[in-house]
Amino acid sequence: MADGENVYYRGEGICNLVLATEKEKQVYRLMKAGKYSGKQGCNKGHRAQERSKWIHQSLEDNVEYIKNIMVPLLTDAFVVIPKIREIPQGFTERIEEEIKHIRTAHKRVQEDDFRTVDPATCSALVLPDFCYVTDISTNTCISSSAPDAFPTISVEIKPKKGFIPLSALNNDSSTMKTGVCKFCMHQRLKAKEGRWTTTSHYCPLDLFSGSRARMRHALHGLCVTPQNNLKICQNGIEVYSEFMKNEIGKILQQFFGDSVNGLKNGMRKQLEVQTFVDLIIDALLYVPKKSEIHRSCHTVLKSSNRQTKDSPCVAHRKPVQTVYSQHCLNSSYKVNHEEKSEPSSLPHNCVLDRILHVQTLDQMDIEEIHPLYVKVKEHFASHPQDSSNWNLYGPFTQETWLTPCLEDPLSQPDPESIEFAVNQVKRHNVSKTAQDCSIMVAMQQISPNTSSENNDMVLTDSYGRKYIFSVVIIDLDPKPVDKIKKYHRQQSDIVQAFEEEQSENEAEDGTLND
Repeated sequence: MADGENVYYRGEGICNLVLATEKEKQVYRLMKAGKYSGKQGCNKGHRAQERSKWIHQSLEDNVEYIKNIMVPLLTDAFVVIPKIREIPQGFTERIEEEIKHIRTAHKRVQEDDFRTVDPATCSALVLPDFCYVTDISTNTCISSSAPDAFPTISVEIKPKKGFIPLSALNNDSSTMKTGVCKFCMHQRLKAKEGRWTTTSHYCPLDLFSGSRARMRHALHGLCVTPQNNLKICQNGIEVYSEFMKNEIGKILQQFFGDSVNGLKNGMRKQLEVQTFVDLIIDALLYVPKKSEIHRSCHTVLKSSNRQTKDSPCVAHRKPVQTVYSQHCLNSSYKVNHEEKSEPSSLPHNCVLDRILHVQTLDQMDIEEIHPLYVKVKEHFASHPQDSSNWNLYGPFTQETWLTPCLEDPLSQPDPESIEFAVNQVKRHNVSKTAQDCSIMVAMQQISPNTSSENNDMVLTDSYGRKYIFSVVIIDLDPKPVDKIKKYHRQQSDIVQAFEEEQSENEAEDGTLND
């Protein structure tokens, strides 16, 4: 961090506080206290020097995981490997005091979310500021900051789980058989717990469908109920989210500039929103032309809900077999019979395609994964040496973590073996990373006179206006293996909350019919 650099608050999650630098156009991710690693052994009771060492080790684990697992699976066209950088002593305490007044209220009142950064922190993960258009190959900002330049708009989307597992569809639970995706079911639990006042209008299955109509519906749903799944920034400053709902018409008016064909007011706003949403869809469906594609070999969804075998993973291999789109019965988008069985039109190797394929590494439901996890824990308790041999808690090498994700399903170990259980737990955790990742789309309109012949990253709207853009996947941290216990408990709570609401709705319908 350069001396005299202006640093400001960008946001935070349960595990990290994110700061941005104005001149360098970089973001610093500071790990919150108590979130050091999936490994056990370090807590606030340890000396500052020990905690500092653990924090640095956790950051190294994160970088290793992204480099060895996420980049091969998601490709270097969408993933940037973060760097670890030292920060000045006392910096974290000073910056937290400075930003205290702007941290969102819900982060301050929810103890599980609001954790301060450990004063022992002496290093942070550093990435380019993807709120600006970024050349991924060089990690440099290419957004223009000239006085007459159009503003750069960034859209951060947390898409969540984009499919219903085959095991869930075949589960004996009547709730699961309804064909409602996990995100929509989870909304009932969040409403019950008071986390959100309104259930989301968004359904991930619509966004991952590849159908432009369904994708538009999904993005409009995110705009209506952003929750923590949508955030829009203008020149790096948050302007639209669940907690910052500025007039989106004014934001887009600055982004697009003068009105088209003299349209103004309501009609102009409607057209600008439609154009903006279409640009986002174009970016999400964009296929990089100059990237080394590492295709993973794993089960894919078919319309018949059968599992099929794919060929071994090699660079530049042909696309995997078509993934058929699914429909969530909770989605407000009503599909016709033909749409229910149409193949997904997600272009191979677009960002959504890559994320979905990594998500589908795990076709098991948590009810199936949890017993395997328990089996592994019991085995490690009686065979401690195997714990280090299989590296379940790291290090995250390609041999021990990527290989299980690329294995042909038919060549995997005996389902009764401990090796099979370990591999499935790893696939589950890699899948969870892709389910909780975020997509950053940044766009800036360029002058009609600007040459774009040598730039592949240019979008054109229906009015002929051109935009440079970038698409990046972030939030690719490894999930703590022992969090499977929490996922298992949470799934039971989700099902219970959803079934309770169904029962209440059925009771109300019965009363109305009497």
